[in-house]
Amino acid sequence: MVENVVAAVALPGVAAVVLGIAAAVITRRDVRRRDPVRRFTRQQRREGMARAARVCEMEVGFGRRCGRQAEHGDHFYPWSKGGSTSLQNFVAACARCNRAKRARIPSPGQQQRMERRRREYLPPSASLSVGERQPVP
Repeated sequence: MVENVVAAVALPGVAAVVLGIAAAVITRRDVRRRDPVRRFTRQQRREGMARAARVCEMEVGFGRRCGRQAEHGDHFYPWSKGGSTSLQNFVAACARCNRAKRARIPSPGQQQRMERRRREYLPPSASLSVGERQPVP
């Protein structure tokens, strides 16, 4: 009976240790990938806000653009997860959308929808691509 109790307690304990080690390795890799500069420069912020006409570029539902006034310059691919601090990774966001996004990694579908929405308000010569990660050193 004691062996059954030990076995029942040991398995979840081992699983927790393995998951903890895996999380530490993944986090460590993302820390190495981080861009040394976190904040966008004034010029990047000015260009990014002008590109979006100071309107939030985030998605609210059914692939639609939010439409509120943009107050924040956000990293589309989060800085904490290796997103670069570049104009390609800059997204104009209202306070509500910026808080709701947090540090979540956007899905490939979100990225495609963002690029599709940008076709509506950017000139054809402008770059529509969004999201950029730092390479692992």
